[in-house]
Amino acid sequence: MSIPAEETERRVAAISAGMQDAGLRLTHQRLEIVREIVSAETHPDVETVYRGVRERMPTVSLDTVYRTLSVLTEHGLIEQVTATVGPARYDGNPLPHHHFVCTSCGLVRDIHDTDTGAIPSTKQTSDIGNVESVQVQYRGVCATCQ
Repeated sequence: MSIPAEETERRVAAISAGMQDAGLRLTHQRLEIVREIVSAETHPDVETVYRGVRERMPTVSLDTVYRTLSVLTEHGLIEQVTATVGPARYDGNPLPHHHFVCTSCGLVRDIHDTDTGAIPSTKQTSDIGNVESVQVQYRGVCATCQ
């Protein structure tokens, strides 16, 4: 399943603006890598991003994809999803959200739920430090695997 074209373009524009703000060059290869990440609901790994971009840009290298994903993650423009065992996966959805992870097939999907977005800090967490974000992860078996 893909993200609608208008949402993909909105996300590409937002990440592009963030890249410019961070002083990063907006190369054609970087923009195609961004487009590949933000257009998929699957939270792709590096190899999946590489294969998708390579269909449109046969000259892109796997090293370029690795370096671009690293730079984008380092600047907070995308997130690395650590929800599953195996290769790192990437999330290009800039809106606050959480994840559902299938414990059978590894599917990762975004959950936009205002109730879970309002989880307050506890005394124990505020004693440790300043909480900047909260991530909720639902784990279970997806409808396909059931």
